Amino acid sequence: MGFLHDTYPPPKTHIQYISIKTVEKLTYNNKILTIADIISINVVPDLNGITQNARIIQDKVVNIGLIPATITVTVLGVDLPLTLTTSLPFQEHTDCPGACPEDRLHETPLEVEGIFTQPGVPVLGVAGLELVEGILVKVILRTTLTVTRPIVVDKEGHKCDLVQHRCQPFTTPPTVTFPAPPNGFPAPPNGNGNGVGGPTP
Repeated sequence: MGFLHDTYPPPKTHIQYISIKTVEKLTYNNKILTIADIISINVVPDLNGITQNARIIQDKVVNIGLIPATITVTVLGVDLPLTLTTSLPFQEHTDCPGACPEDRLHETPLEVEGIFTQPGVPVLGVAGLELVEGILVKVILRTTLTVTRPIVVDKEGHKCDLVQHRCQPFTTPPTVTFPAPPNGFPAPPNGNGNGVGGPTP
């Protein structure tokens, strides 16, 4: 008998994760800046600092994470640009027909496909009592997902799943609790179902 990994389904390409954050009102020397004061906005995502968790449920892959980013705003009448370091949350579920919870998930490193900013978006202030003008920041990320499954092949070439009841339909929806993020950030990848080649539990 032999042992190999079969791919169920074929690799998915150009999967997109959309990360969105709204920056609330900007201040300089205790003065609230308006949208008219903004000259330019520059967003630099830190791909090396991305933290994420992923799990396979029946026919889907679910991914949740954060991408650190530095947002630089050039303002009229201010010599130096204003810089904000923050984290942009992202989440996505990808349809993968045939995928089952005990399959293995492989995910390529995330790449940035596009960065979008929109000043003047009304958001609720910190006190929750007023609407203020904010900046909407959106980063689109791309990756490739591959779901694999270990199988046994006998001498006649017949394939047999190592987990006989792997894909039995569930009677209640699965509930997954990811580890609490330390200091406001998701736990770093640990090789277990996090999209870098580890098995999902």
